[in-house]
Amino acid sequence: MRQLPKHVLPLAIAAACGWLVVERLEGLDMAALKAAMTTLQPHQWLIALVATAISFLAVARYDVIAHRHFQTGVRPRDATLGGATAIALGQTLGAGAVVGSFVRWRMQPGLSLIDAARISAFVAVTFLAALAVVIAVSALILPVPHIPGWVPTVILVAACCLAFLAFFFPVLRILGGREIALPTLPAMGSLMALCLIDTVAAGIAFHALIPHGIELHLLMFLPVFLVALGLAILSGTPGGVGPFELTLLSMLPHLPHPELMAAIIAFRIVYYAIPAVIAAIALLRPLREHEAYLATQASDLADALTTPMARAELGVLRQNGGSLVDCGHGICGIVRTGQTLTALFDPVDSHAGELATPLRRIARAQNRIICKYKITSRQAVHARREGWAVLHIADEALICTQSHDLKGASYRQLRRKLRHAEKAGVSIDAPAAHDLPLTEMRRISHAWEDAHGVARGFSMGRFEEGYVAEQKVLLACTDKGCVGFITLHRSAREWCLDLMRILPDAPDGTMHALVNRAIELAREDDIPCLSLAAVPARPEGCHPVENTIRRKFDKHANGPGLRQFKQCFAPRWQPLFMAAPGWPQLTFAACDLIRSVRLDQPRPAPVPVPAE
Repeated sequence: MRQLPKHVLPLAIAAACGWLVVERLEGLDMAALKAAMTTLQPHQWLIALVATAISFLAVARYDVIAHRHFQTGVRPRDATLGGATAIALGQTLGAGAVVGSFVRWRMQPGLSLIDAARISAFVAVTFLAALAVVIAVSALILPVPHIPGWVPTVILVAACCLAFLAFFFPVLRILGGREIALPTLPAMGSLMALCLIDTVAAGIAFHALIPHGIELHLLMFLPVFLVALGLAILSGTPGGVGPFELTLLSMLPHLPHPELMAAIIAFRIVYYAIPAVIAAIALLRPLREHEAYLATQASDLADALTTPMARAELGVLRQNGGSLVDCGHGICGIVRTGQTLTALFDPVDSHAGELATPLRRIARAQNRIICKYKITSRQAVHARREGWAVLHIADEALICTQSHDLKGASYRQLRRKLRHAEKAGVSIDAPAAHDLPLTEMRRISHAWEDAHGVARGFSMGRFEEGYVAEQKVLLACTDKGCVGFITLHRSAREWCLDLMRILPDAPDGTMHALVNRAIELAREDDIPCLSLAAVPARPEGCHPVENTIRRKFDKHANGPGLRQFKQCFAPRWQPLFMAAPGWPQLTFAACDLIRSVRLDQPRPAPVPVPAE
């Protein structure tokens, strides 16, 4: 009984609008209506049918985006067929979300009813939102007297606010600890484009069925049609009957009623009846079992780090929600952020040229754009050959452990810092994982964050007990206890500096002593290279605008201080690059990664990435 009003309301709306339509059509000449129907030419019906097919193909692609959003593993072809069937029946029978849920459940074996309902709700809500934006834009370009001028402005401002929210807070946390993932901006852009194609094609189908002799320009008709279509969908009545007719009759009072009703009837035959019949046939046919697809498989990180090509810094995947994925052409580290699918560092066992196409496919399967982050010069060359935009973003400090010593002018400042630490009684210890003083380390990390701000994420680690236990840890101690520590990622050929934490009152040279001891231990373990990690690229030799941005970013990230510290160890500086399929994508990805570094929290479990 509580649900009864919700189902009765659309019927009540249809009855009320139907009564108003009858009032407006009182005295309608049925002979004139029949004559108007017979004047429709075959080419008009053909244009309407073609436009209807285009409209349904566009709106059915909403399901593809929805399945990618929820990562159901349903193939795009099957999602398109299920979406077209659900929409054709839902718009004709009414209660589109309910009907669509059961149709999608029936059309896609293996998809639960709950998942089908989520897909239907996603399609309904996003379509209405996109339709509101399309109506607002059309009303601003082609003003409609019946729509107040402030309404489109309010709609567009709300849409901009939603896009802002989706970029900075892609996952909303609501009461009860539940999380809602908003569509990505690339998904929103695709939804808007599909909605525009769908509604314009539907408008063309209707306009093509207007009898000859009626002067009504398509551009002037489209805003009226969009408003009528939106009200019909919002009403929830079967086929939008009532609100659709009433809106057209009210907003086009200058048109002869027989001709307008003839166009409405013809449109309902072409756009509602014929698709519904085809959809019913598709729904009743025997179903074949659809296989969910996962073209990529998550590889074991511990095993991959034993290979010669693996970078030690891939260990950060343990914390940022990433995974090591086998794309069929090679293995690479993948991290999914709000709007971007990022391939971290160089591939483990292939070059970037072989992975360009698979990575694009994987990103598209998640409604995201693809980019490569912190790749070396060799990989950047391959990316540029593929037509990707490439940007120098950082420089990595590399230490050859076998040639590292404390002799010569290059190490003068390091020797001075080490003497200060030695005089203060600083000793360096490398405990086993089960002997780590995690309570003391947490206290030091909190004190460091109080002094320097919250630790950043994405490609930089944050203190977490399970994460630290997988790393090489060095402790700095004095007679007062532990005053600092560092952690290092490890692979078969290199170690990489990760966390660097000391107390504010730690003796001068403590961090230098920790890093120098790490280099010595790496040499003892026959590790040829130790990375001191990267610093932002110097703001030199760039366009003035780019140079200004780089300078501000370098200062904000404490680039000069980090570079000065690492220069004490006389490293070899290796340039690192970021790449994306084009400069707009590269700019967008860079903004998303900056947001992720500052705002995203560590996520514990990597998830396999589906692809087409």
